[in-house]
Amino acid sequence: MNIYYIYHSCFVVEDEKNILIFDYYETPKKSEAKIDILDFVKRKDKKVSVFSSHIHHDHFNPEILKWHEINGNIKYIFSSDIKVKSKDLDIIFLNENQEVKISDLNIKTYGSTDEGVSFWVEVGEKVVFHAGDLNWWAWSDDTLEEEKYMREKFQGIIEKIKENDKKIDIAFFPVDPRLEENMFKGGEYFIEKLEPKYFVPMHFDNGYKEIEEFRKQFSNSKTEVLKIKDILEKIEY
Repeated sequence: MNIYYIYHSCFVVEDEKNILIFDYYETPKKSEAKIDILDFVKRKDKKVSVFSSHIHHDHFNPEILKWHEINGNIKYIFSSDIKVKSKDLDIIFLNENQEVKISDLNIKTYGSTDEGVSFWVEVGEKVVFHAGDLNWWAWSDDTLEEEKYMREKFQGIIEKIKENDKKIDIAFFPVDPRLEENMFKGGEYFIEKLEPKYFVPMHFDNGYKEIEEFRKQFSNSKTEVLKIKDILEKIEY
């Protein structure tokens, strides 16, 4: 599979038959950019599926609804908190803990510790997981009650994901520097419990230094944390 980092929590995953686009936000300007999101949207030789995990502006940009004008065969898979008119669009709205088959994709939704859902997508023989805003959001000013609520909710969702017979091949998961000393907490727990083959940090803004520190601590792990160098680039692995 090819993996492309667009920006923030947006990634494109491509195999022989499918193009999956997750949580498009925006495309920042970059000199000498080799990747254009619309190049994936325009593809007619593969099935293009566009996922949005929740309504927050940094995970759902209404601009993606216009992509249907470029490629009339696009399928949209949205969290049910995204309210749009779907008269001329092929949209499936999902709540957490739902399962649906779309062509050769098997899609399951799990919960989030913020809004919306997280996506488990079986494509071919591979499993791709996109967390959306599922994370252990441990803020420094949280009360004891807030800490307990977040810990139990996050760990409970991970336990549900763990019930799957299959392992995750590629996981996209937040490693957010705004959490300061707790920025690695969710990712560490996710890797410990689920052991994905590849882990891809997201939601890190310009925190390349921080995610590189996170990556290095798993150098001897069963899980390989992939290196992200810049926006609009193919991720090598």
